[in-house]
Amino acid sequence: MEIRAECERKAGGWRVRVPELDNLLISTRRLDVATEQIKDLVHEYQGIDRCDVIVRVETSMPGIMCDLEAAQAKMREANRLQEQASKEIREVVATLRNQGLSMRDIGVLLKISPQRVAQLSENL
Repeated sequence: MEIRAECERKAGGWRVRVPELDNLLISTRRLDVATEQIKDLVHEYQGIDRCDVIVRVETSMPGIMCDLEAAQAKMREANRLQEQASKEIREVVATLRNQGLSMRDIGVLLKISPQRVAQLSENL
């Protein structure tokens, strides 16, 4: 069972409205506590096991949520670029090895240790 919790920040705490439970209102300092309270109430009044209750937290914090989404998008892009850069550096190491350069020479060129060059060579 999925329950929606509409959460609004109020005076150092949260006001949580639960439409599926006759617009039940809960005030709490932490969202995780509200989630547990909602699961307990569903179990108590509807007999549904707590493990079968999914509480979907919805917040109304204009500006902050946009900032969070933008930061998460940047982190996903950074991870993608990191993976791409790792692949490209391994390809460069392979090319240099195929041209007969030693691991020490490659290390000097790439400003990494010969041990790191060896690791990059193994991951091709």
